Amino acid sequence: MENLTQSPTEVLEIGEKVQAGERINFDEAVTLMEKADLFDLGSLAHSIRTKKHPVPNVTYVIDRNINYSNICDCGCRFCAFYVAPGKDGGFVISKKELGRKIQETIDLGGTQILMQGGHHPDLTLDFYEEMLRFIKDNYPVHIHAFSPPEVVYWSELNGISIKEVLKRLIAAGLASIPGGGAEILVDEVRSHIAPKKCSTAKWLEVMETAHNLGLRTTATMMFGHEEQPVDRIKHLFALREIQDRTGGFTAFIPWTFQPD
Repeated sequence: MENLTQSPTEVLEIGEKVQAGERINFDEAVTLMEKADLFDLGSLAHSIRTKKHPVPNVTYVIDRNINYSNICDCGCRFCAFYVAPGKDGGFVISKKELGRKIQETIDLGGTQILMQGGHHPDLTLDFYEEMLRFIKDNYPVHIHAFSPPEVVYWSELNGISIKEVLKRLIAAGLASIPGGGAEILVDEVRSHIAPKKCSTAKWLEVMETAHNLGLRTTATMMFGHEEQPVDRIKHLFALREIQDRTGGFTAFIPWTFQPD
């Protein structure tokens, strides 16, 4: 196959299928993950991208990540950010500090802020609604905030449905949701690296519910820890199923686990 020369024949055959505009199945995706030459995969991905977007332009957003709190009772095994409730070093951002960070972003040409925090056991949904209203009323920025695990946690903490949590956040100013907390969307892995974090099904439920309410979201994957290649493909196919139904994911952001 043209431009794909380093990979075995079975990979080249899958590549021909992809370039013909056909969808690959689960087993074919695993084959690409395990056997394809990296540069061949990149070439194949580039060819599909240029077919979908022939104009050679890319876009970007100038934004800032703001952590509203590092207090969390989740205790994920890979996390070096959180502080357990009651321990030294925990914080909840003040309105003054939040406003300062947002204004700095705007002054530098930023148009969006991404806000996330932990599973804080003492903050009710009212706190997050007030924070959103404060931003919306005072700063002309797109509010891209809160991850599915946070939404699930607030649903449980406040005794209301995921849909109701999202509707209240939207009413207060939430504009889109980042894809944090996905890690690997395979419960056998999640239960080991993040046993207190929401299940795969709940993560996906938040995203699909958000899409159905008119929100757009991103999706992520943390890889390079104890997952297997097949787990990465399960993760991608779970996202693809929702994207087929809603079209609500605007970006996919994979990142490697950083052990140090």
